[in-house]
Amino acid sequence: MNSKLTLVKHRLAKTPVITSDRLTLKEIESHDVASIVDISVYNGVFATNTTEAINVLEQINVDVRNGKSLHWGIFLKDSSELAGTCGYYRGFDRNKGEIGYILRPLYRGLGIMTEAVKLIVAFGFDTLKLDTIIAYTSPTNSESMAVLQRAGFKKVKSKHADLKFERHHP
Repeated sequence: MNSKLTLVKHRLAKTPVITSDRLTLKEIESHDVASIVDISVYNGVFATNTTEAINVLEQINVDVRNGKSLHWGIFLKDSSELAGTCGYYRGFDRNKGEIGYILRPLYRGLGIMTEAVKLIVAFGFDTLKLDTIIAYTSPTNSESMAVLQRAGFKKVKSKHADLKFERHHP
């Protein structure tokens, strides 16, 4: 499939809302950014203040508008607290999506990220009609590896310094 057609296929008018029993994945608004400065990152560069975090969000939103990304805030239903972010990043070439995610330290170890990853994987296969979803993680990040394995990903060989995980359409 032509990559230009693929990008158009994945360009959505608005970030869709996805829910589970305890989570709502939805667009992050600028007023939400102050709570996630420490986990705001773009191209491996972390924000150090609210202004930089807003700039990160704006860069991500440009990618979303251009059909290269989908980005969600992970909100807890019971408190509306923004626990982290997740999404598809770096385009959708050859009907493949790459996911990424980060959780605020306060919310780690509660199963939130596994639940969020399962939601975006289902969205990728069911709505975006992706064939393959991939993720990279540091070889020292055992928590991220566990999230990916619980979400059905398998480790595959890669020339990349980080570990590569894949999941294929069922």
